[in-house]
Amino acid sequence: MTYITESPTLDTLPDIYALHADLAERNRLLSVLRENLAAGRNRLENLLILRSDRGIEGTALVSPAVQVPYFPRLRPDVTEEAMTLLARTLRDRAESERRLILQNDLAPLHREAVEAAGWQYSSTEVAYDTDLTARTYALDPRAQEGDESMLLRPDVQALIHALGSQLQQFSGGFRDGWTVVALPGDEVGEPLLALGAYGPAKPGYGGVDMIGVHPQARGQGLGTRLNAHLLARLAERFTQHGGLTSADNHAMRRILQKNGSRHTATQMYFQ
Repeated sequence: MTYITESPTLDTLPDIYALHADLAERNRLLSVLRENLAAGRNRLENLLILRSDRGIEGTALVSPAVQVPYFPRLRPDVTEEAMTLLARTLRDRAESERRLILQNDLAPLHREAVEAAGWQYSSTEVAYDTDLTARTYALDPRAQEGDESMLLRPDVQALIHALGSQLQQFSGGFRDGWTVVALPGDEVGEPLLALGAYGPAKPGYGGVDMIGVHPQARGQGLGTRLNAHLLARLAERFTQHGGLTSADNHAMRRILQKNGSRHTATQMYFQ
């Protein structure tokens, strides 16, 4: 079978959304894309279509912003050969900071096909959503909260050291509008044993960072309590929580499941 990648013309522009199952959503996206092209906010060369003898195999939109990853959309039965061709075409135009993400509801998770195109595998993450209106989360009465300066407290620094964590582990650094939360042990005078943070994420969503639980205090429910406290705080301002955790972080995945979070997608990261 022969495979080619090309940018659409104005006449073939609808093909860029041909793999979207929802016709209404396809038409809506096409209308927005036409407006962006007409206004100069996007260009046809930033759109890619992968074709074969049987039709459209995949599509990709290339954002001018390098921090926006490639999220290719491909047929579930696409061959690895075709997938490699699209991934190589994207790599040839990628800046060094650009990432490519395979998401299981958009494309098969064929790691080898993307690596064959010259991308370097980074990690596999699982995405979760939480409906913050579906249940009530308990605030922990012993929780200590503060702004970024709280991270410099000696007791917080001692916990960070025990966790082997650095402040850089916050995505993009400590973010505006976020709050640090620490939990001590159950007995009066016990040191801090769990650390996290919460704050605004994408529109309508809150996010949490579960920095960790002291190695000597794991398996005692502290992570579940901390996560519930963070979700309770988010529920005061948001209706949804969304986040990622490593696919092999089974402890965190159990915590999310206990607190009503729903696994929505699996993502494979390349750089």
